[in-house]
Amino acid sequence: MENRDQELHASAPEADIDTFEKLYGKYYVYLCMVALHIVRNKDDAEEIVSDVFIRLWNSPDKLKEIRSMKAYLVKAVHNTSLNYIEHNRKLEMTESLNARDLNILAWDSDYPLGQLYEEELLDIIMKCIDKLPDSCRKIFLMSRDKNLKYNEISDKLGISVNTVKTQIKIALCGLREEVSKYMVI
Repeated sequence: MENRDQELHASAPEADIDTFEKLYGKYYVYLCMVALHIVRNKDDAEEIVSDVFIRLWNSPDKLKEIRSMKAYLVKAVHNTSLNYIEHNRKLEMTESLNARDLNILAWDSDYPLGQLYEEELLDIIMKCIDKLPDSCRKIFLMSRDKNLKYNEISDKLGISVNTVKTQIKIALCGLREEVSKYMVI
C-alpha cells in the first residue's frame, strides 16, 4: 500500500487533480478520526483535515520530499489540531481578559461611568439599610460607621454578642441580595 502512495505522489509536483483526489479519498476519513480524537468536535476536525489538504495542494514541491504520505498527513493533522487547540485557548484567555478589564474599568471610580456606578450602588445600599428593622439597622451602622466591635456594641446596647452577630448577618444578607440584583456584570 505504501508503494501505491509513492506512485500516487510521484506525479504530484504537477499538482495533478486526480492524484490529489485519490489521496483525499484514501485518507480523509482516517485523518478526520485523528483530528476528532484531539479536538473533540466533528466540524473542527473536518476543517483541520481540509486545511492540511489545502496546504498540501498549495505546496506541490514538498510532495517530492515526503517518504510516507500517510505518516506525513497524520503528523500534519496532529500538529494542526494541537495548534488549533492552542489558538482557541489563547483566544478564550484574551476574550476573558478583555471582559474582565472592561468590568474593572467600568467600576473604576476614576472614570465617569465608574463614578456613576459607584453613586448608584451607594444609593441602593443606603435604601437597603433604611429598609432594615430599627434594631438591626442600628447595630449594623454601629459596626460599619463607628467601627465598633461586636462586644462593644453588645455592651452599649445591653444585648448578647450572638444577637449582634445575628443582626449583622441579617443586614449583610439583605444587602448582598439587593446588590446582587444590581450587579449583573
